[in-house]
Amino acid sequence: MTDPAESGVPYPSEMAGPIDEWSEQVFAALHNWPIARTGEWTRWEPGYLLLTISHVDGSEVEPIVLYSADQELTVAFGYWETHNPAPYGLPDANAAVIADHAKLLVAQWLDGTIRTAVLTDATGKWCGTTTITLAELAPQLESAARWVRDFHPVQVEVRTPFKREWKTFPVAPEWLKPLALSPDRLPG
Repeated sequence: MTDPAESGVPYPSEMAGPIDEWSEQVFAALHNWPIARTGEWTRWEPGYLLLTISHVDGSEVEPIVLYSADQELTVAFGYWETHNPAPYGLPDANAAVIADHAKLLVAQWLDGTIRTAVLTDATGKWCGTTTITLAELAPQLESAARWVRDFHPVQVEVRTPFKREWKTFPVAPEWLKPLALSPDRLPG
């Protein structure tokens, strides 16, 4: 038998053990979601839940992970993650509202509305990840590179749920230069 302190155990099951109140609320908000029904729920010590989704509509996707640790709901996909993804203006949202917004993020990832831009340096070390939209690609990649320019990115990989669709682009040197302030952009 697997030691539940070192790995997750299927949830719900007799060997899973109890989950904390926050995890119960997250589970209640997500367990009937059609995408979650094809995923795998596991319980982790000291009572957290992890949902891993690797198939959607019968197709394999890069894993999408949602977990309930430390009174947060974390959503991760495409080498990007966010904690408690409540809509703006709702910093103290409850589990149901946060779960609904998490579902929206996952749906946008799966339908291609958002993708991720993963930036790496010359040694392949990760510099940062951000989400991008279906808008024109070049300005978004430039903005992403400028955001992490202090880490010297040389490459950006655009990811989707399907690895076969990933594309890699070089970071143009001019993307790493600070933006010049025009007179109309000067403070004061």
